[in-house]
Amino acid sequence: MWFKAWHRKQKSIKKSLAGSHLHRIWGRKLFSEVLWKIDRDAIAGGLALGLFVAFTPTIGFQMLLVACGALYFKVNLPIALAACWVTNPLTALPIYTAAWKLGKYTIQTLLPVDDIMEAYNMDTKSARVLLQGIYIWTGSFFFSMVSAVVSNVAVKLLWKTEKQPPGTEQTEK
Repeated sequence: MWFKAWHRKQKSIKKSLAGSHLHRIWGRKLFSEVLWKIDRDAIAGGLALGLFVAFTPTIGFQMLLVACGALYFKVNLPIALAACWVTNPLTALPIYTAAWKLGKYTIQTLLPVDDIMEAYNMDTKSARVLLQGIYIWTGSFFFSMVSAVVSNVAVKLLWKTEKQPPGTEQTEK
């Protein structure tokens, strides 16, 4: 039952994209069956891609990055786009704060940051801002990697190959 509703929804999304600005930019690639396929690998890849980008501090560009990534990696586009909305205006602050704290802890534990800053006379405001950016990107990269790997493995483990929805047979590679 959920498969029919999902399939209808994807058809309506495809129909609404026809003639749109995205269609003019990417042409027929946007309607490639690979981007809309519902199988274990496409769903797992789309979810992993969407979550990876979601945890990077790229709000405002996430959907564009995910769309380009889905075209490049040939994963399910709707799942990837939906997954990138894990970080939204309500969740971004707590997620990025946690990423910053993790990055700061990691960098300060592994590197003598204060000694390096002092040795190279990097006590300026711009050096401190750069260091804060390094903290958030380090923590975000860790969150991104963990969420992508865990989601990919979880989908592949939970997807029952013997009980697939009609029309989604696994192809042997």
